[in-house]
Order: sequence, then C-alpha cells, then structure tokens
Amino acid sequence: MKKHYIILTICAIFCILQTWAYPYKVSEIPMVHLQDRTRYVSNPDGILSVQTVNSIDSILYALEQKTGIETLVVAVNEIEGGDCFEFALQLGKQNGVGKKETNNGLVILLVTQERCIQFVTGYGLEGILPDAICRRIQTQHMNPYFGKADWDTGMLAGIRAVNSYLRNYHDGTENGKRPTGFSASDYYPFIFAGIIFIVFFIFAYKNQRRKNRCPHCKKHTLRRTDSRFISNINGIRKEEVVYTCAHCGYTVVHEEESHDDHDGFGGRGGGPIIFGGGLFGRGNGGGFNGGSFGGGDFGGGGSGSKF
Repeated sequence: MKKHYIILTICAIFCILQTWAYPYKVSEIPMVHLQDRTRYVSNPDGILSVQTVNSIDSILYALEQKTGIETLVVAVNEIEGGDCFEFALQLGKQNGVGKKETNNGLVILLVTQERCIQFVTGYGLEGILPDAICRRIQTQHMNPYFGKADWDTGMLAGIRAVNSYLRNYHDGTENGKRPTGFSASDYYPFIFAGIIFIVFFIFAYKNQRRKNRCPHCKKHTLRRTDSRFISNINGIRKEEVVYTCAHCGYTVVHEEESHDDHDGFGGRGGGPIIFGGGLFGRGNGGGFNGGSFGGGDFGGGGSGSKF
C-alpha cells in the first residue's frame, strides 16, 4: 500500500511540474523553421491548437511566396525577464528573420503570463507595416479574444489581418497604386500639434517684433544697449534696461523683471530647450546574426499591447 502511495505522489508531482509555466530564454525557443521551411509557429507550451498552428503556417508560407516577407510567430506561457519587446527583438536578431537584401522580417510574440502581444518589424518592413497599423491589428482583432483566453481565435484573426494588409500593400505597389493604411483620424494628433506649433511661433514672432519696434521711427531696430540692477527680491530680479534704435538713435528705458533661477529650466540668458533624438525617435537597433531565415536587419519598429 505504501508503495502505491509513493507512485501516486510521484505521478502527481510530475503532472504539476508539467503544468507549471516555464520561463523561456530566447535561445530556448524551438525554431521549427529550421526543420521545415513551411513552418513559422513555435508553440512549445501548446497554447495554440494544432489546427490553428497549421492554418497560420499555411497563411504565412503563402505570404512569403507572394511578398518575400519572413515571419516568426512564438506563443509561450512565460519569458525570462518579462520584457516582451526586448524578447521579440532578440528572437529576430538571433534567428535572422527577414531577407538580408530587404530586411523584411516580422516577429509576433504572445506571452500569456505577461498578457502581452508584441510585433517587431525589420528595417525594410517599418514603412510598410508601421507601428500604428500593428497596434490597430492587436486592439481590434486580437486583444478582445486574448482578454478571454481565447488564444486560437485571437492569434488566427491577427495573422489574417496582417496577411490581408501586407498582401494589399504588395498588390498596390505592383499595380503602381499608392497603398493606403492610415485613415484620416490617424493624422489628427499630428495636425493638431502642427497648428499649436504654428500659432505659438506666430505669437512669439509678433511679440519679438513689437519689442524691437522703435516708437519714434517705427522701424524694428531697437537694441538693448545698457542695463542697471535695481533689486532682487524672492528670486525676482528687477532691472532698468536701456534700448537704443540703431536707425534713428532714439532711446527707450524699461523696467524689466526676470526669474533669477539658475538651477531650473528657466533663468536669464536661457536658450530654447532642444530634446535630443527628435520627436518619437527610436534608438539604433542591432542586426540579425543570420540563421535559417534570410539574415535580415531591424532597429526596433513595431508595437506591443497588453490585454
């Protein structure tokens, strides 16, 4: 009887260990494409059904034959570090996803424990499949199902949406048409920001012109020629400033106040703040190291979301 208990205990422990999520390293993700070039889905934890995996493999094989785009899909329970973007990026780098000549790799990573879906695109695919489209596919076609743990429906819907978009883009390019992926609403934030910038620029320009206008000859040739310190109370510096017109020599005297703060962003003599890297800039990425794929290169394009 004791022997039976020991056997049952061992079996129970084995079953529990089998069900535990295993935190994968990038190097531990099985690359099924190495054994069969018609397979694109790595599904070591059995998150996706066999039927779904076969359907996705079929779609992605046909997509590569038509457009040359190479795709790697990975679905796991848990990843080491928990950073879906970095994990997906390294999957692409270490496995050489994408053609070397066109850098057209695409990595799609699903991590159930992190509740994340991540797209990463190669350099050559960033302009074709931009971040906004990646995000829209996730939020519209995948996350509603992932939120209910319906992994099969969500992943298949997302792959079909990606396939449809890339095929339409390819067909439009071949036929000489301008492919469309953005709706007008996608540009509204940029248009609004542009209007704000223009209004601010005009206001600043007119204000500067007003300050430089000579009240005598009406020309915009007033220049600051002298100043005299008056007081500094609670960090408010008051000066008597002399402006002289370079055209007619007329002199204007103003009392001016400024914040005498040399530790913050303000202060006298401070220039405009310039943010390095530009708006919405991405840092430099690394390149693929080659492998069974084509050895493409990318620098961090794509998008991820939580569900």
